[in-house]
Amino acid sequence: MQAPGGHSTPLAAPQRHVPPLAPTPTRLSKGMGLAVAVALMLATAALVIGIVDLTRSSPTAAPVASSSTRPTSSAPTDFTAANRVLCTAIAPLMADSNRAAKAFTSLGPGGSPESNAGVPKFISDTKDWVGRIQPVIDSHQDADPFFRRTLQRFVDDRRLLVADLEAGPWTPYDQTNWNDSLSAGTGPLSTCWDLGVKW
Repeated sequence: MQAPGGHSTPLAAPQRHVPPLAPTPTRLSKGMGLAVAVALMLATAALVIGIVDLTRSSPTAAPVASSSTRPTSSAPTDFTAANRVLCTAIAPLMADSNRAAKAFTSLGPGGSPESNAGVPKFISDTKDWVGRIQPVIDSHQDADPFFRRTLQRFVDDRRLLVADLEAGPWTPYDQTNWNDSLSAGTGPLSTCWDLGVKW
């Protein structure tokens, strides 16, 4: 091809559209690292927010002061009125128990003919007495715990005594129950006598 004027001109190389260079592997890894770092930061932030939210809504999250750490300034319970009511209720029953015990022990030493003859009556009187006093104890749960425990022990010892009592000399077991009942009986006796209720 000739240009005007007779001169030939070289053909120009056709213009090609060259796409921009693709990112190099180095550029790709830096960009990817930045994206991963941002994703990790967002995930961590979401996790922290989630834990804080759970902690706020959880009923067990906030520690509650235990009763042992709180100062106790309550005054001791006054059992006077409740004790007097129970004393008044058991006074005639305790008097019955004393009469039965005195009548039996006055017959003579264990194993004597008179004592042997009195064993069945003492057993039946004591069982009857236990059946009458136990409901009274059970219905006065507001009385002083020491008073109720010693009274119950007195009743239980008498009940155990007659459970195995037979004619003849007393066994060491019988004597132990008898002695323990006398010791336990000082609990209700002293409590009630201090309140002016006697038997």
